[in-house]
Amino acid sequence: TFLGSDASQSMRRFSCVNLSTRQLSIRNLASYERHSQSNAIMFITKRGIRICVSAEEKWVQAAMKSLEEKRTTK
Repeated sequence: TFLGSDASQSMRRFSCVNLSTRQLSIRNLASYERHSQSNAIMFITKRGIRICVSAEEKWVQAAMKSLEEKRTTK
């Protein structure tokens, strides 16, 4: 049997340590998470790859807006 604490320990929280400087294609992105402690955004691609980028980049803001629009139109 699994105890609650054992199950929760297996869920690893991802954090942004290194930020990518490469611009990502918006159509490959599935979602994002905000990481306020490092002022970063973690994009999750459709293949499940997690990539951290600076929240200050203009293309990051545009990608977040695009993902929000997709989410609200579904």
